[in-house]
Amino acid sequence: MKKMFRTLVLVIIFTGIWLVLNESMSLSQILTGLFFSAVSLLFTNRMLLENDYRNTYAIKPEVLLHYAMYLFVQIYRSGFSAILKIIKGEDTVKIIEYETCISNDLGICLLANAITLTPGTVTIGKNGRQLQILAFQDENTFTDVAAGKSCSPYEMILRSMDS
Repeated sequence: MKKMFRTLVLVIIFTGIWLVLNESMSLSQILTGLFFSAVSLLFTNRMLLENDYRNTYAIKPEVLLHYAMYLFVQIYRSGFSAILKIIKGEDTVKIIEYETCISNDLGICLLANAITLTPGTVTIGKNGRQLQILAFQDENTFTDVAAGKSCSPYEMILRSMDS
């Protein structure tokens, strides 16, 4: 009964996201959202997940809030930095192999998404803890990070998910 209630809540949340993305509250959109939400959850539960959602995707609200605020600031900082680099003609692009200090898969995926959301960088590959990053930055920007000297601030926030 409890699992069915959780599934119903997820279907409603996913349907809400569907409606927002489609910018429509028509009956056909609601039914389509309910259908695809239910099918997606059923497929994910049966074929993709080895554990329960709560165990697999557990994240503390304070960690999520800290991560979201830090990401928001970094998106704007990197955006302005990228604009200045384009104007100055400093548009070197390179692929960086980066090994993260995060151990859980959810944290690594959130880090990869943060890298992609930040202007000037795109995560192009993930193999375990190893990330391939296409970076629109000068050579010196990633020297310390690429050398693996310390965890980035993103990683420090996401590592607190484990504790």
